[in-house]
Amino acid sequence: MQCICRRHQQHAVCLNQQEDTISCDKITALFQRIQMPHFSCCSDILQFRMLRYSYLSMRETSKITNTCRLLFTLISFLFITFNASAQITLTDEAIQIKPTGFYIAEVKDNRAEKSKPAEIIIKDNLNKPQVQSMNLQGGTAGAIKQYLAKNLPKTTSGRAIVIGIDQFSITETAVGTSSVDGQISLKLSFGLDKDYGVEPLISYPGSLRYRRGLASSASVERNLRQLINSGISYFNAWMASNEDWDRRLAKSVKIRFTDYKESKEGDTIYYDPKRPLTWADFQSKIRISGNFQASVMPSFGYTQDVNLENGVLDVRVAVKAYVPKSACWANPTDRNDYYLNHEQRHFEIAKIIAEQFKRKMLAKKLTPDNYEALLNMQYLDSYRDMNAMQKAYDDETNHGINRFAQDAWNARIDKELKQ
Repeated sequence: MQCICRRHQQHAVCLNQQEDTISCDKITALFQRIQMPHFSCCSDILQFRMLRYSYLSMRETSKITNTCRLLFTLISFLFITFNASAQITLTDEAIQIKPTGFYIAEVKDNRAEKSKPAEIIIKDNLNKPQVQSMNLQGGTAGAIKQYLAKNLPKTTSGRAIVIGIDQFSITETAVGTSSVDGQISLKLSFGLDKDYGVEPLISYPGSLRYRRGLASSASVERNLRQLINSGISYFNAWMASNEDWDRRLAKSVKIRFTDYKESKEGDTIYYDPKRPLTWADFQSKIRISGNFQASVMPSFGYTQDVNLENGVLDVRVAVKAYVPKSACWANPTDRNDYYLNHEQRHFEIAKIIAEQFKRKMLAKKLTPDNYEALLNMQYLDSYRDMNAMQKAYDDETNHGINRFAQDAWNARIDKELKQ
């Protein structure tokens, strides 16, 4: 059985199957060769197991002295102590924070360089300060996620939050031979877990300075936990202050439609069944090309107002079918009710499409994430529907010349307006 780690082959203890015992001299020599910073690889683990096997073998054969037992105990203690300090293990301790409308769904390490973030001062075998590069046990993101999962009050209601580790470092400097100055920098970002990724909310730039004794390395972990807890507390306070008005935190959406109205009529006429077009509204002086007696340019649009109430987005959409007087032209010598009706029907087609737009939006499943996109897309689709219907109307009636087709369209438009 042989150790395979090249780094410490010189320290490996090879145990032959025929070899029953290891002499105290060999154990003593091994102890003298072992250096504290080397207890971190596979050969150390193998050494420990083989020493234990040898110890038991020698105990059974009564070939081990009290000195050898003591040396074995010291080696085991040094091995265990170093491996405990080679990684920083976050201690489980309840976080005294009640999350306000959120839970931690994921912790991600966003750092470009993910090497060991901690440079910790430890004592070497001569009790002198020495720098040791360390990581959190389980990796930076894994350790913080596990710590929060075990110690932050559990809830799966509210918003799913992703914590990003944007910056993290622990640096220490020896002060004399017995003290250490340290600084922990931890920048966390908080965002909403969405289907399309993470929607950023806020960042927490945390920093903490400390002084500890050279032998008091446990305070590093305690200070780190304090900084993590401060970041959670900072975000929790932000949530408590913003969840009722920040639209990014909305849980659902409610949409309501009204008809746009203007208190005083100007150039634009907004559709009202009690306010049909009159020849006085045809104020354009620019005649369009073609052999037409009159023309209008109706359209439709909307305005919206959004408020957040108790986590619900209240979206109020005012829809308007309209026609500008300055875009209406008529032949001044050939104005009658028949031609006016034809132009009024163009206006009413815009109103029909506006009502269809409302109904189609109300039939959709809206969320805070998709309602704006769906509203915009439906408007464009409905606008195309309006243009297609206007064209079909003029084509089939031949711009009002075909009176039989005009009567049919009159009946169709009246029916659809009643819906």
